[in-house]
This record gives sequence, structure tokens and C-alpha cells, in this order.
Amino acid sequence: MARIPADERRQGFIEAAVRIIAAHGMRGATTRRIAEEAGSPLATLHYCFHTKEQLFFAVFQYLAEETSDEGEDEAAPAGLGKVARTWLTRTANWTTAHDDYARAQYDLYFWAIRQDGGDSPLAAEVYELFFSRIEKQLRAALLPQDDATLVTPLARLLIGLHDGLVMQWNGAHDRERFDLDFQLAGDMLETFIASRSKS
Repeated sequence: MARIPADERRQGFIEAAVRIIAAHGMRGATTRRIAEEAGSPLATLHYCFHTKEQLFFAVFQYLAEETSDEGEDEAAPAGLGKVARTWLTRTANWTTAHDDYARAQYDLYFWAIRQDGGDSPLAAEVYELFFSRIEKQLRAALLPQDDATLVTPLARLLIGLHDGLVMQWNGAHDRERFDLDFQLAGDMLETFIASRSKS
């Protein structure tokens, strides 16, 4: 039997975990079921991820990487409004193309919140994972006329907009309405950011 590289094996477990959570929720996301879904022995899953928590955090890391564009950091600054809209559009497209992730992310996040009796450093770590990536992209996008004080609250607002709109997608699966809502959110953000411009 051919040896599967460790990174490929880890990714297989991440994708299997997402499918299981999307179909059965967190209660049904046992390591045995995830290993079976990945077509791997349970011992291999435990070798790649020593705990269930490590596996679930790896899912969040994968989501954060997939919904951010590291290449933007090297590009010429495009301005806060344009980058905020681009981020919303990219995450909208990614979400509708990866429906299991759209369904699983809420179960995962609420699970993270409930760890350690509801005072979860894991939930804060997960939020920071997404927030820091978005804030970095916005800061790199600043033009001289942009109001730099908007970067941090804008990063938080983008997370809130995305999460709310994805919840709507999970409920209705209406792509036309979803696109219109994201378009409206982008329009509002660009208009507001332009109103705070120094030029």
C-alpha cells in the first residue's frame, strides 16, 4: 500500500471532520466516525491529532487560510473600501462552493465557546485567528486618504457581516438573495469608508 504524506493525511481528517459535523453535529463527530469517513485507522487520526480539540482547531485554521488571500499583502495598497468588498465577495463565493464548511462552522464555534465551562480561551483564540488575518489585509490596503482608525473596527464588522450572512445562507440556500445581501453590505461599507476619507 502506498504511503500517504502526513500533510495529505491531516487534510483528509480535516475534510472528514467537516463532513461529519455538517451531517451529524458535534455530538455525532466522534473520532471513530471521522476516521471511518477519512478511510483511515483511528490510530492514524490520533497520531496526526493527539486530541479532538487539536483536530477541530485545525479545521478553524484551514477555514481562516482558505477565506483569506495572503497574496494581497504583497500587492500595491488598494484602499480600505475595495479590500473590504473584495474580502466579502471572496468569502461569499467560497462559502457557497463549500457548503459543508458553511454548515459546520457554527457547530464548531459554539462548541469552542462551551469549552472550559463557557469561559473558553479556545473561542477567543479562534476569533483572533480570523480577526488578525483580516486586520492585516486591511492595514496593508491603507491609502494615504484612508482613515486608519477604521481598520480594527472594520475587521470586527466584516466578521460579523460574514457570520450573519452565512447563517442566512444555511437557512435559505438562495444564491441570488445571498449575492444581493453581500453586494449591499459591500456598497454600504465602501460608502461609509469613502465618507471618512481625508481627501
